[in-house]
Amino acid sequence: MSRRRVHHAKIKSIQWLPGDICLLRFQPDSVIHFEPGQFLSLRVPDRDDPENLLWRAYSLSVPPEMAKAEGYEFCIKKMPGGHAAAYLEKLAVGDTLTLRAAYGDFTLRTKAGRGVCMIGTGTGIAPLRSIALSREFAKADLLFGIAIVGFRSYAEVPFAGDFERVGLATTYAISAHATKLSFPFYNGRVMDVLKRLKPDFPWLETDYYLCGSGAMINDVIRYLKSAHGVKDSAIFAEAFEPASSNPSKAA
Repeated sequence: MSRRRVHHAKIKSIQWLPGDICLLRFQPDSVIHFEPGQFLSLRVPDRDDPENLLWRAYSLSVPPEMAKAEGYEFCIKKMPGGHAAAYLEKLAVGDTLTLRAAYGDFTLRTKAGRGVCMIGTGTGIAPLRSIALSREFAKADLLFGIAIVGFRSYAEVPFAGDFERVGLATTYAISAHATKLSFPFYNGRVMDVLKRLKPDFPWLETDYYLCGSGAMINDVIRYLKSAHGVKDSAIFAEAFEPASSNPSKAA
C-alpha cells in the first residue's frame, strides 16, 4: 500500500529560543512515516508574492517513536528576509501546516563494532538528535559514540543534555563567548574540538555524521581525509541550505 506524501498537521506548541531558533511541534492528521535523520518539506508563502506557495525542507528533531508519542518537531533558524521568516512569526498554536514527507538519506548506517562521531552546528543538530534518540541507535552495537556541537553563544544551545543521556560523550563548542568556559563547553568552533581529540582516537574505526553549514562540513571532511586518512565511505553529511526551495535539501 502506498504511503501518503502530503499531510496536514495542527501546531501543538511554538517555542522561541535565543538566536531566532524556533521549536515547532505539531501533530499530523495521519502517521508520517520517516527514518531518524530524514526531513519533511513545509509549504510556506512567497515573501514577495503570498499567493505563490513554496516548499521549504526542515529536518525532524525527534525519532519516529517520540514523534508518535509526543508530537513531531522542527528546530528552525529564522533567517531575516527569508521566505519562511514572516510565516513563522505569524504562526499560532492550532494553525494548520501542509507538509510533504519524507525525504533524505542522512540516516544511521554504522555497522556493529564501529564508533560514531556526530558533528553539528546550529539547527544542524536536529537530525543528529533524531538519530541519537532513536530506537535504532539504542540497539546499535557501537564501539563508542561522541558528539561535537557548535553554537555562537551558550544561550542558543537547544536540547542540552540530550546527547549525553543516550551515552554520547558531548562537547559544546561556543564560538562567541567572552569568558572562559568549562567542560563540556569549549571556547571555539567544532573544528577546534575535533583537532584536540586524543592522539589515540580511533579515526579509521569511526563513522562521521556531519550536519550544518556547507563551509563547516567541507572543512571537517578536508581535515578528516588529509590529516587522518578517513575514507569517504565513513563520512555521512548533510549541508543545510536556509534559502533552498529544493525539497532534497534540508534547511
